[in-house]
Amino acid sequence: MNLSLEQLNQEIGNAALAVAQDIKGKLVIYAEVENGVVSADIFYVNYEGIVRFLFCPKPTKMLIYSFWDQWKKHPGKGRFKVNLIYPDKLNKNERVSDRRPLAVKKYFGDMKVDYSRP
Repeated sequence: MNLSLEQLNQEIGNAALAVAQDIKGKLVIYAEVENGVVSADIFYVNYEGIVRFLFCPKPTKMLIYSFWDQWKKHPGKGRFKVNLIYPDKLNKNERVSDRRPLAVKKYFGDMKVDYSRP
């Protein structure tokens, strides 16, 4: 797959929207990527005003990994917002399970998160 960053961003967004069937508000994909590994989750506001949590499907994870791989070759390309934190800026004592809730709080505030049907 040799898609541009913009094309990959569009594909990732479409893939996330396809699984967020009852979306009414903001959607955030939280992903951590390194060589050979991707961890990605989807959070979105549903019609009930609750933030739903979903595991990213494998094809979406592969798109995210492709985006990361292309981005490494051409940093700064594209007309979209991606918040990237470089590995040397991460706290080595924290795990994904420590960082993810902080990101969710940043984008959704104190809204309730439904983890019951990932």
